[in-house]
Amino acid sequence: MDIRPSIFAWTLTCSLAVSGVAFSQESRTKVILDADMVELFDDGTAMLLLERAPNIDLLGVTVVSGNTPMPAGVAAGVRQLEALGSEVPIYEGSRYGIRNWRGNKATPEVLAAELQISPITGWGGYLRPDAGNEIDADPSAKWSDVYKHKYGEAPSYKWVYGLDNPDPDGNRDAVDFLVDTVNKYPGQVKLVAIGPLTNIARAILKDPSFPSKVAEIVYMGGAFYVPGNSSASAEFNWWADPEAAKISVRSKWGDPNSKTFKAYGNQVISGLEANEHTGGMPEDLYRKMVNGSLPGIQKLWLAREERIKAEGGTTFGPDNVWDLFAAAYVIDPSIVLAWNNAPRPKDGTAAPVTGVYVDVNTEMGLDYGRSLAFTNNDIGGNAEAKPGPVGTQKAAIQNYIDEDKFWKEIVVPLTTGTKK
Repeated sequence: MDIRPSIFAWTLTCSLAVSGVAFSQESRTKVILDADMVELFDDGTAMLLLERAPNIDLLGVTVVSGNTPMPAGVAAGVRQLEALGSEVPIYEGSRYGIRNWRGNKATPEVLAAELQISPITGWGGYLRPDAGNEIDADPSAKWSDVYKHKYGEAPSYKWVYGLDNPDPDGNRDAVDFLVDTVNKYPGQVKLVAIGPLTNIARAILKDPSFPSKVAEIVYMGGAFYVPGNSSASAEFNWWADPEAAKISVRSKWGDPNSKTFKAYGNQVISGLEANEHTGGMPEDLYRKMVNGSLPGIQKLWLAREERIKAEGGTTFGPDNVWDLFAAAYVIDPSIVLAWNNAPRPKDGTAAPVTGVYVDVNTEMGLDYGRSLAFTNNDIGGNAEAKPGPVGTQKAAIQNYIDEDKFWKEIVVPLTTGTKK
């Protein structure tokens, strides 16, 4: 049975949006974005897509340390939400991973030992030995101080919450907000988790019933059928906090009696596979996006271009758009043409969502943080799930994307024009 949402529903959504018909709060998909936020591509633009999509109700953004330290991520998120004229709340989250040995400056020998095993340590905020001593590289800084340092002025955004500034419901950080919101809307909220999974794992540890009340979780993480990018075998987000990733992907998400759970565990993974098979943003579409962006967002794009020019670059379309695949899937699931290690369909027809059992290696060594898919690979590239270790669950891994639809029907339209 094809359990994908109807593409007709998405086409109708777009048509109604263009004609000015408003969507009721009840008819829009409730989403929380959990991100190691940066400016623009790709976390920032993923947030922009979800904030502006007419069929999405973005309930909040929770920030985790990853590509940037958490305070710098909040500052970048706030700057972009200000530019959008948004009122979406943003929450301070985890400053360090579940096991904080990498961020513990009192034990530098631990990270030094890992560098001997796997010297490709990625781009991760406090994880980088060469991150520097500026405030925007400090995971213990105040986000507002980082904002002032980076943008030269005080933030004006009113909807930022954390331990010293609870929201109106008393939620004091990202984990509180995640748990409270999912309990408020059981079975209705989709999580889009595009950074290390520390906040998500902490929410599970705080409330073991949390996963069962989430409709679906969509990750950006993992490298199952292609090489890693933080080590030879590990993708950055899950390498940055493998323990958290393991807790999350082994959880039972949504209704365990549902058809979707049996098909793919209500877990969708936008890993390195889809980006490997898609490539970067075409330059003509990039220019169209920048020219049509809101003024505050356009200013960030043009500043990025100046940095690229200063380094000798002559093209500006982003090469890596991992996080956008996760956001775009929630907006329109039909963008995925093939799952797991299945080939691109010759007729361009999107395949039904199907999952395989997945896991994350948390044993220190060459494969620390590696993501694993347990499949039968002897059937011409079409993976069939076979049982993984005890405790593992199914997830559907995006493999091939409909690039035309992704860029021309989702990314460019939602990043250009006036406020929705």
